[in-house]
Amino acid sequence: MSKAVLFLFFLLGFQLSFGQNQNDYEEVKESIISAYNSDNYKAIFDNYSTQMKEALNLEKTEEFFKNLNSSAGNIIDSKFLGFNPPYSMYATEFDRGAFMFSLALSENKQITGFKFTPYGKATNLAEADTMLDLPFEGEWYVVWGGDTKEDNYHVEHPAQTGAFDFLMINDDLKTHEVDGSSNEQYYAFGKEILSPAAGEVVMVVDGIYDNIPGEMNQDFVTGNTIVIKLKEDEYLWLAHFKKHSIQVKEGERVEEGQLLGLCGNSGNSSEPHLHMHIQDELKMNSAKGLKSYFNRLKVDRKYIENYSPIRGDLIEKI
Repeated sequence: MSKAVLFLFFLLGFQLSFGQNQNDYEEVKESIISAYNSDNYKAIFDNYSTQMKEALNLEKTEEFFKNLNSSAGNIIDSKFLGFNPPYSMYATEFDRGAFMFSLALSENKQITGFKFTPYGKATNLAEADTMLDLPFEGEWYVVWGGDTKEDNYHVEHPAQTGAFDFLMINDDLKTHEVDGSSNEQYYAFGKEILSPAAGEVVMVVDGIYDNIPGEMNQDFVTGNTIVIKLKEDEYLWLAHFKKHSIQVKEGERVEEGQLLGLCGNSGNSSEPHLHMHIQDELKMNSAKGLKSYFNRLKVDRKYIENYSPIRGDLIEKI
């Protein structure tokens, strides 16, 4: 592997703050791609924050992007993957390879950090012993789930490597009615969330406000949250509940199928959805994620057992 490619893989992002909405990121991302494909690297540098310019001067910026172009060629396409504060992430296809392009912006849309990482690394997760049931009624869409970065951006986070994000869509693949400007327009918002298994409630966070769609709350990343101890070394996290909707308390024993609360848009969430994962200890900053399976469900309207959903699946409780 060439030194240029190694430099490409391991360049660190310099992060200061996170922008306010996805449109800002799309605008700056497209301007970066345009400047990069036309060899106008100074235009990218000119949009750095002051601290970023000090950390990566014009000479180093030009060297980096020249090496990137020499190794991978021009950018063909770039699609939004999700938010991983302070970065907005894009699956980016070059002439000679694919990378995850992560971009961080200040509130005035200056570049405070970026990085390019290999795209498609598989995980090798230990499996949870507890078999789960789906935590909702009706048909839901798996927006993130699986063992690769293509299918699941959570694989970058040790505790969340086996995580899922679920939301609801209509026949036109839209998650909301009208213009999506309010939570009430989203099909998932306010839907009942049920316990996927029996266990002891060991943590409850309630009272976090629901975000305006498109905005994020990074002060309380998981938002309104329930953590259920399924057994020793298996802790089930469910996140982003609607404010004041949680129906259980810490220390309470819950049974499979019991109502936990309502789907919301609290925490690090740009629209109403449910985040769920199992980890091997309670504390997220030191835990490792576990791959989880569902005992029985419909996948794309076909019955299946002992299945771990992946991105793009339509799933339904049986």
